[in-house]
Amino acid sequence: MAHNDGVFDEALDEIGQPPNPIGEPRRRLLDELDESTTDPNKIVNKAPKEQFRLNYLDVGCLVINRMIGTGIFNSPQTVMIGTNSTGISLLLWLFGLFYAMAGAHVYVEYGLNVPRYIIDGVEQSVPRSGGDLNYLQYVFPRPRYRKDTVLLMGCLYGISFICVGNMAGNCIICALRILQAAHPERDNDSSNGEIRGIALGIAFFACFIHAFSRRGGIWLNNILALVKVGILLLIIGAACAVAGGAFHRADTGTAVGNEFGNNTSKATAFGQASDEANGYGQAFLAIIFAFSGFDQPNYVLGEIKRPRKTFPVSMFTSVAIVSLLYVAVNICYMVVVPAELQSDRQVGSVAHQFFKMTFGALSSNEEVTGLRVFNAFLAISSFGNIVVMTYTAARMKQEIAKQGFLPWPKFFAQNKDVSFGRLLQWLQLHRGLKFLKFLSPEQHKERTPVGALVLHMASCVILILVTYPLSAGDAYSLLSGMGAYLINSVFGFFLALGILLLHFRGPPQSDEVTTQHHPAAETKGPPATNWKAMTKGTVRPWLSVASAVIYLIGNGYCVITNWVPPVGKFLVITKTMAWYLTPIISWCIFILGALWYLGFLVRVNRRKRNKNEEFIYERSPEFDWAETGDRDGNYGSEQGGIGKKSGGLILIHETVYLAWRGTEMKVLGEVCQSGNDTVSVASPAPIDEFAGTDFGNVGFNISGVYGR
Repeated sequence: MAHNDGVFDEALDEIGQPPNPIGEPRRRLLDELDESTTDPNKIVNKAPKEQFRLNYLDVGCLVINRMIGTGIFNSPQTVMIGTNSTGISLLLWLFGLFYAMAGAHVYVEYGLNVPRYIIDGVEQSVPRSGGDLNYLQYVFPRPRYRKDTVLLMGCLYGISFICVGNMAGNCIICALRILQAAHPERDNDSSNGEIRGIALGIAFFACFIHAFSRRGGIWLNNILALVKVGILLLIIGAACAVAGGAFHRADTGTAVGNEFGNNTSKATAFGQASDEANGYGQAFLAIIFAFSGFDQPNYVLGEIKRPRKTFPVSMFTSVAIVSLLYVAVNICYMVVVPAELQSDRQVGSVAHQFFKMTFGALSSNEEVTGLRVFNAFLAISSFGNIVVMTYTAARMKQEIAKQGFLPWPKFFAQNKDVSFGRLLQWLQLHRGLKFLKFLSPEQHKERTPVGALVLHMASCVILILVTYPLSAGDAYSLLSGMGAYLINSVFGFFLALGILLLHFRGPPQSDEVTTQHHPAAETKGPPATNWKAMTKGTVRPWLSVASAVIYLIGNGYCVITNWVPPVGKFLVITKTMAWYLTPIISWCIFILGALWYLGFLVRVNRRKRNKNEEFIYERSPEFDWAETGDRDGNYGSEQGGIGKKSGGLILIHETVYLAWRGTEMKVLGEVCQSGNDTVSVASPAPIDEFAGTDFGNVGFNISGVYGR
């Protein structure tokens, strides 16, 4: 009965909607039933409706909420320990700004130009969700099982992201900061059981809100992003007040001292700079960690409204805002905290000292108040990271499941409706309740990647429990370090290298895609033969190369220096946990991805040998114009590609078919396609079990599947 209710819910969801602008016929209830239940090999997902797509604010807040985490509060001390120089520390933070802007340019270039298809006779790109997975497979298409089917690079990235691309570390540190904000007198005496229990609760809440209400999760993300910006502005305001002599200690009435002159004097700024190469390496690693997170919109690019306009504007604006705030906040730390305290781990982090000397000075108990404010702000920052990472990482894992190398791909990749809108619809139909327009079911009824959220939650729970023997601080350092090292640095290095390869080696050949509304057509205009021509109107070639080089050097630097043993002050920092754990475990996970790929090849070869079956993988997309004015075929580029003045095509629907079929069907298809007419008329025609679906005639046109 519940199953039938779900089918009729889908029908009610279609009522009152405007007709499809490209004239797509209304899908029947039987089609929906077939797609969702009867064919375990078919994955059918539709893009969000127009009112549910992400706008400029939503996309900007994804970046802001992910970038502003614990790094801006904890990294300044690591930087000062590594450099022992306030001047060099500020210069490194300025270099971090250029690194972030270069990385943002790399992701915008990929997002606007990859993947590429030939549609309506025009080679063009169609922005889609999946981020790094799409880009790495485009640039490194070999080794592979077949063309566009289970690539080595896809397995490397997919398995790595499933293992470490989650919120476990942030959940642990968020739980710790909540306890320390509530009980600052306990310091680090909170039990591991308390911390892990709260961490699991936080992880469950984040997954639940994104499964139950996609729109609610986005609103929560936006609120937290704005709160984080407010926290950084509060720090800047407090520093300005200290500089103006407005902060006075509650116990003595004296003004809080302005340390900017002392911290920026020639002797302090550069006179005692460290000569340890490892220290500078660790310092820049901490800065890169603080600036990471600008890749989040690429994970959900298919859900952005008018992505060719919204995505680059929101990306560059939000990255620039956060980067400038970071530099400003570090200058503010120089106003309040003396240089000798900034590198002293015994008295706490630089941010802790800042809040103690400003807001803590307003209370009679300076230490407790400063610690409470500091931990509260860190808890908010960590929770914001959890919310945004849950939303974006679930979409990434959904795209990974579509590749076909995971078990139960339909469960992990299929969207399901367990939304708040469905509850409102049930109350309206069965209880006769009436709601305001804001609470109308159609405003909140949408499908979410429930299976991918389950996978996301499962990996998070495993990591929280596996790291139980470690302290909360060490567990956070290990888990966040693995994510930053493997996902951001290692694969970031490959992405930057990919841009250079596209420029100097050339891009791979694009495949023609035909759909019901975009049939095969003659090529229009001269074909683009190089990456410069393909990306015309979206990026400047010289800036593309420069950004890729900066991003390549920054990530390569991190990959290499993590293998340099710590010396000097960093020996004390790493004494509770072996320094080499992060890179070793990260590379073990990377190798696991390679073994997974080899295991898949062994499986398909064994199945072909024992059961005479081969693996079929087929995508059937459907596109529509992002803007009404583009439907006249004006692509906005002399080469026939998509220019910056055009909204271009967007993905509105996709069917992924994954199955094992006997190789006899392949032979039959080849015979029929060769024009062999010796088949007897009396011979019964093979039954096409996919007739009437996107895969009709698959038995007679099987080379389109197996030829890849």
